[in-house]
Amino acid sequence: MSRFVIIGAGAIGSFLSTRLHNAGHEVLLIARGARLEALRNTGVLLSEGGAERQVRVPVSAACDPATPPDHAILATKTFQIESALALLEPLRGSRFTLLTVQNGVEAPGIAQAALPRAVVLGARMHGFFELEDGIVRHTGVPATLLAGPVADRATDPAAGQASAILAGDLIAAGVPTTLTGDMRPALWDKFLMAATIGAVAPAFGLKVGQVLGHPQASALLREAMAEVERIAAALGIELPPDCIYEKLDFIGRFPPDVTSSLQRDLESGRPSEFAHLTGAIPRFARQAGLPCSAADDVIARLRARGLRLD
Repeated sequence: MSRFVIIGAGAIGSFLSTRLHNAGHEVLLIARGARLEALRNTGVLLSEGGAERQVRVPVSAACDPATPPDHAILATKTFQIESALALLEPLRGSRFTLLTVQNGVEAPGIAQAALPRAVVLGARMHGFFELEDGIVRHTGVPATLLAGPVADRATDPAAGQASAILAGDLIAAGVPTTLTGDMRPALWDKFLMAATIGAVAPAFGLKVGQVLGHPQASALLREAMAEVERIAAALGIELPPDCIYEKLDFIGRFPPDVTSSLQRDLESGRPSEFAHLTGAIPRFARQAGLPCSAADDVIARLRARGLRLD
């Protein structure tokens, strides 16, 4: 069995901790503040398939450098990644596999720079997870995970072996996991949707599920997606040729009242992933030497509504 440290006790971190703990792995879930106290008192409260259960996962506010993990999982939001990596600083001299499950495309690079000895894999988690009133809710499709390095070259044999062990542990714990040689296309494919629809909707004061029924918002969404596709291509990331059509088809099946996590955070004034999603498009455009007038328009509309973008 393997030793895991999971940084971040939100919906995904808590969910993964229960699966791995129940599979017999040694798991330490890192949390802070009220969430840490709640976990100490009640454990992880998990709702799946209409049934609720309680899982007593070991929790702490800090890693133990005396017992370095075989694998670590960063399960915080993107704006928390630097503070999450600071919690792993005591393990800087250890070699372990580090899985990043953040939105956006920058987390693996940030993590690798902070922990050069770690085998860093980017990941894309598929499934619907929500932490509400202290209960982790997993609904809809079964959880699956795609993971791999963010490079156009193969990892060294030791890194490949470590990645395979991590994937095997997750699969055995009930999280089907596929390894890929280059995670960048999958991260950019998700970024194309998350960075656009999550900002276009609040830019017009709409729900995500209402955007395609609004001619101006729909047109701006399509152009913003096309901009991201062009930027990715200029940076050497080849996305599926039908990726925009698939995203629009997916959005078109949303109920009218659906919102995104980015939208909810922006409209509530909470810290958000904006800087790593919509706010990152102009940065990538400058890097690629391309314009991004649609993204600029979206950002200007958000500012005009007085929404918090930091």
